Amino acid sequence: MRVAVVWNLGTPLSQCSFRFEEYIRGLEELGHEAFVVCPQSSDDGFPVPTFCPALGGGLADREFWLDLKVQAAIVPSFHQMSGLLELLVRVGVRTIAMGDSDGQMGLRAFPLATMRRTVHAGVSDRSERRRRLARLGFRYLRSFQRRDPQDAEFLRSARFSDVLILGNAESCDHFRGFLRKAGAADRAERVHVAPLAINRVFCEFPDLERERRGLVAIGRWDDPQKNAPLLAKALHRYLARAGDDQGQPVRIFGPGGEEHFRDLCERFPNVVHHGPQHPPVLAEALAGSRSIVFSSRWEGSPHAGCEALSMGATIVGTPIPSLRSWSEGGAYGRVAASHRAGPLARAIEAEQDAWRRGDRDPATIAPVWRERSSGFGVCKAMLAALP
Repeated sequence: MRVAVVWNLGTPLSQCSFRFEEYIRGLEELGHEAFVVCPQSSDDGFPVPTFCPALGGGLADREFWLDLKVQAAIVPSFHQMSGLLELLVRVGVRTIAMGDSDGQMGLRAFPLATMRRTVHAGVSDRSERRRRLARLGFRYLRSFQRRDPQDAEFLRSARFSDVLILGNAESCDHFRGFLRKAGAADRAERVHVAPLAINRVFCEFPDLERERRGLVAIGRWDDPQKNAPLLAKALHRYLARAGDDQGQPVRIFGPGGEEHFRDLCERFPNVVHHGPQHPPVLAEALAGSRSIVFSSRWEGSPHAGCEALSMGATIVGTPIPSLRSWSEGGAYGRVAASHRAGPLARAIEAEQDAWRRGDRDPATIAPVWRERSSGFGVCKAMLAALP
């Protein structure tokens, strides 16, 4: 089967967190012909087979798709791109759309989650937040008349997705609830689970038996979504009462956050903020760590969670759908009772206790998550869902 992985955001392929090479590799291992389709503005020489429409034509060019003779397309759509998905369906391509959300979509179905994302996403200015809240209130009233344009786009995108992929079971349940509330319950059966594929280094790293100590946190800490202030406060509370574990290494990776972690690093010399690092460095850190910590306000299917689990570490963090699902009732980690520093610190402490008791076995954890999160495993799950 000829399968296209479609990138429609214009961002250069080499600058994306989406692991194009792992999807191509996974599809090829499954016996399919696979390539990336993207605008010429995205084709920056990233080492994957690539097809681009002629300049000016864009991915909306029907003849381009007919000439490619694609049979299935994997589209990171983020619950949008309905025009592209409709075009693909019209030319006979079966569509697998990747939502990469927590499924809490729609103002009427999930008003608080929508408000949190809208108010915090990329904005720190309080006056802009107030303006966003005012606009959101107007949209909320329209949603009861089923006239909200964003909800309409979510529904239209789902309509032209033969399969809609979300990263965990709870997110799938949430989005099915949105569909039912919007009068589109017949589309709920199209929603399936698969995480985002992760870099192969996390699935092939050989040394998982070394001694494990301390914690890792990975994020874009200048993004309000990641809530760096909460992480700093929770780690301070945990380390202040950690007793014998107070000297355990805490390694924070990712850009931004210097202002939030400066005092923490000065107070506790075992806390180091490394900044952004490449996957082999992150894999090395995770191989010697017990857990990864999340302080996120919201997440879809965070790569770092599956990367840590595939390295035999556990997850601990705020009570968001992905972490609740992936912890599987305490088998692979735990979540805090709320988005506050005290509960998150207590969750970190409880997870460290589980490691000290010998309740965690990296050699058992890693194989399960490598199968789920590798390009092969993710592509197999997505293609199996096709009708």
